[in-house]
Amino acid sequence: MTSKGEILAAILKNFRNCYFFLHNTREADIVEKIMNEGFIFENQLVHSTDRVNPNEPIEITYFLFQRKDYGSYTIVIAIPRITYEGYSALSSRNAVSIEEVMTIADPYFSDNDELMFTVSPKHVLGYFNNKTSEFFQNGNWDPFFNNSRSKSQKKRSSRHGRK
Repeated sequence: MTSKGEILAAILKNFRNCYFFLHNTREADIVEKIMNEGFIFENQLVHSTDRVNPNEPIEITYFLFQRKDYGSYTIVIAIPRITYEGYSALSSRNAVSIEEVMTIADPYFSDNDELMFTVSPKHVLGYFNNKTSEFFQNGNWDPFFNNSRSKSQKKRSSRHGRK
């Protein structure tokens, strides 16, 4: 019997040369909002997602098991390696976090004083329904999207100010 993790891994293997980040949620309307408006996260992408390797189906199976209490819908963020590495290089050159490079909206402080960032819906590959084992690809996903092209090459201020 094929596990849900193996099914998702096989799907992700079709999208070569991407880094994959997974996030679970409970509500279908939240899934739709993320696919249309982007994924809002606190502080660092790795605090709200788990990076997985489709060549390691057991890793994805483990993620789905560990995160099942967070919901039945697994959001899949897929950023092409070359794009992600470009974000990382720009981040290093400008002494800012990679999240500042990839965000599509100005970062803002949450109620608990953490910076909030938004990954473009063009990086949201789609979602996996853990109940039905079906994958739904996001029509907004664009493997050629690169947000750093729209970023200023100048170094940003050292810390975001409050308004």
